[in-house]
Amino acid sequence: MGNDFGAQTKAYPSLPVETAQLLVDPLNRYFRYPWLQKIAEKLKSSWLHPDHLTWLHTCVGLLAVQLIYREHDTLGVCFFELRMILSALGSRLVRVQSRSTPRGRTLEMLGDALVFNALMCMGALRLIQDYRNYNPAVIVSGVAFFAWVTAQCGTVYQLMRRKLGGIIRKETDAVEIEWRQQYSLLRSGHGTILTRIGYGLDSWAVRFVSPEWYQKIVKRRDASDWEDRAIRDAALMNELACVTRKREFKSAVKATALMSDNNIFAIIGASLLGLSFFPKAFFPGVHPVLIAFGLGLIYGIVALGYGLLCLRSFLHGVYRE
Repeated sequence: MGNDFGAQTKAYPSLPVETAQLLVDPLNRYFRYPWLQKIAEKLKSSWLHPDHLTWLHTCVGLLAVQLIYREHDTLGVCFFELRMILSALGSRLVRVQSRSTPRGRTLEMLGDALVFNALMCMGALRLIQDYRNYNPAVIVSGVAFFAWVTAQCGTVYQLMRRKLGGIIRKETDAVEIEWRQQYSLLRSGHGTILTRIGYGLDSWAVRFVSPEWYQKIVKRRDASDWEDRAIRDAALMNELACVTRKREFKSAVKATALMSDNNIFAIIGASLLGLSFFPKAFFPGVHPVLIAFGLGLIYGIVALGYGLLCLRSFLHGVYRE
């Protein structure tokens, strides 16, 4: 199905493949991916499967959270970076082995969510233990809000990286194709729990990014010509990105990279690492976790707001009635 989708849109202008690189968050684009790509190519024919790396980086991430909770911040940040490297290697291995599947992506999202929620719980516990004069409910509420902002950033980043990347590389809408495939599996009774989770997460993310987009795919999901309609939208998006809405598309691509939750984790890690070189007396009354989470929260709010503004501005030109 995906090959037919791409074949029918070749008449439209093609976007430079290099544009897809701008969808990747800066640390992966400039630091991790260049040298991990070479390692992934050497592992292309090995027994190593991307799912193995998903399990491994999840365990490493949980170990990093435990170290940070025990106030071994420097070592914890180092293990957290190792987790990010293993995750990036898994991403490169998926590409060279051509093993991109909805199941694998859902498993990756669950692993990320497990580590992320553990980090949030760790942060809340450390703050509650060290700020005994404060109401724990206030601390938990603040951490929960930070968790919500970061989760939105990560979910939207993954969704739009797949969507815009598919348009750039293949002139297809990879998100909608997989969403429809998951829906078909669930409707026929052949879907697994991972299929249900993936379908639910994608549905929620699509609605959050653009209600117009969500309404359109729901209206045509049972139509016999759903693929033809999706092809027309993908072709229109490609044409708009190349011709009439270049500025909006470029802004959407850059905003997508800024929304990556990897950026927020990098800010938290850099803050904890930097503060570890100062004695605690240097910041009297201010907890290093509070500083790190605060900086991450500020970045997340700005990135999410700006990202949604840019994405909705561009998508409105495709999905308006």
